[in-house]
Amino acid sequence: MLPENAFEVTISDVSITNVGFAIFLKPTTDESARVVPIFIGPLETYSISSALDGVTPPRPNSHDLMIQMVRELEARILHVVINDIIGNVFYARIVIQSEDGIVELDARPSDSVALAIRARCPIYMNEKVYKEAAVTIGEEGKAESAEESLVEEESESEAEPVSELDRLKAMLQRAVEAENFEEAARLRDQIRNLSSEN
Repeated sequence: MLPENAFEVTISDVSITNVGFAIFLKPTTDESARVVPIFIGPLETYSISSALDGVTPPRPNSHDLMIQMVRELEARILHVVINDIIGNVFYARIVIQSEDGIVELDARPSDSVALAIRARCPIYMNEKVYKEAAVTIGEEGKAESAEESLVEEESESEAEPVSELDRLKAMLQRAVEAENFEEAARLRDQIRNLSSEN
């Protein structure tokens, strides 16, 4: 079922970056520029994009077939949840209701999102995943938080030494602005490890 600390997200973009294809998810009730990029393969990108565009293939692809199977079994997908992140790997669950009860299936986020679009059901994300993986993509790459702006100002002026954690956060912001998400993920993990030590 739906975890307590989960909220609904929507697809803000599906695009190619300098490290591959990605879907960008953001909270439905949040107007900030913070999004969670999840890198996916080209086939999954095509499946998600075609469903968003309302394109029906002449023969069912895997996700269309799965939806047809669920319907033929007189079941329905209630929602999907991106429920965990370990390292750089995201995990998701597909929640299906049938006459026998509710079943939860472990799945890749890309498959979960592709099915959710077709089933017209909500996509949820665990708060932990959002906190660990969200990055800021602001207008003209501006840092969103006051803390990050302060770090940049201190770095530029060299008025006083900056902590290792602040330095890593500033580097993370620059990696995101440059859309170098592979480097951003590496820096995010370093920040998480450093924060847990303190």
